[in-house]
Amino acid sequence: EQQIMEAFMDRHPGWSIVEGNLACMMYLYRNWVFAEKAEENAAQLKALANDLIENYEDCEEKLLTAELAAETTGIADRVYDFSHRVLKNQYLFIFLFQARHKNEDSFCRCMNMTDGSVVADIYMLIPHKDLEATPQSMFLHELGHCVNIALTGNPEVVPEDFALVTSLIGVNQDDCDVSEFFAHCFAMSLLIEPDLLKADPFNMAPQNHKQMFRTYFEIKLAP
Repeated sequence: EQQIMEAFMDRHPGWSIVEGNLACMMYLYRNWVFAEKAEENAAQLKALANDLIENYEDCEEKLLTAELAAETTGIADRVYDFSHRVLKNQYLFIFLFQARHKNEDSFCRCMNMTDGSVVADIYMLIPHKDLEATPQSMFLHELGHCVNIALTGNPEVVPEDFALVTSLIGVNQDDCDVSEFFAHCFAMSLLIEPDLLKADPFNMAPQNHKQMFRTYFEIKLAP
């Protein structure tokens, strides 16, 4: 409740950025569903502890600052009205961890809600695979997965009409991870913004392709 109130006062009521000890507390809040039986609670806490032990490793580096994350999300809000058209009534927590994950550089953790909807939190970590990406491009990629979830309800299933986008630029969906490419395209659609040009690692992609991605997402996220 405190996080939501602070976000409201900061004029971004749909999302919060958490780091340090607060991120650890919110990690428990978002991933532990309080149960009536002590045994069930103990089992959940043990599973979360095992996840941390097995998959995360602390490090001294820092990938993305809270200020940079807020600035980048603010651009998504300005261009696409991201909070209202993507998050809608859901709430997004953006976790900034000074840690490496065993398998992922960053990711969305999905949760199934009681009303059948799917929401996700973003986990930003220290990369160990894609060292060419910039912090902003990685973060926008994860926001792209949130867009995918909002449009289809499933992070692995992209909108059917996205096939037109891939065909126009000569990409065969059978030859790529289409949900990951969808998130890349969302990132590229925002990296053409003047404030993000220096953070664009997709120099190989033609400018007209990036502009087409912008047009596609403007249409998909139109009110």
